[in-house]
Amino acid sequence: MADNGRLTRAEARFVAALVASPTVSQAAALAQVSERSAYRFLARPEVRAELAQRSGAVLSQVSVRLADAMGSAVEGLLELASDAQASASARVSAYRALLEGGLKLAEIVALSDRLAVVEARLDEQQAMQGAAEGASYRIGGLKAGDV
Repeated sequence: MADNGRLTRAEARFVAALVASPTVSQAAALAQVSERSAYRFLARPEVRAELAQRSGAVLSQVSVRLADAMGSAVEGLLELASDAQASASARVSAYRALLEGGLKLAEIVALSDRLAVVEARLDEQQAMQGAAEGASYRIGGLKAGDV
């Protein structure tokens, strides 16, 4: 275990293996560490932070690829939906997929916008609390913010 906040070589191998493996057991085998060591590694905040960072990078790459594929998928669905020679059930399925996807996207965007507002308000409140605590003074037995 590295006490300097860095990962040991074994921990780094394990993190790399875990990002590419479906289970801790398989990652431990791939990294050539015991499963017990793997779980001990996962108890360290530095290992979890590195795992989160690498997992986030993988998800970012996948998201870019999915976004590209979604454009092609929407084009294909639009073509199918407007193809007079396609069966009615195929056209209905294409329209349904477009509508469901559009509604889900609208819901996610709305929730994301609302969350951004809540986070901004929370940041403002925390900043105000920090400023009040930094400017505290005592009058008698009370300090600013106690009343």
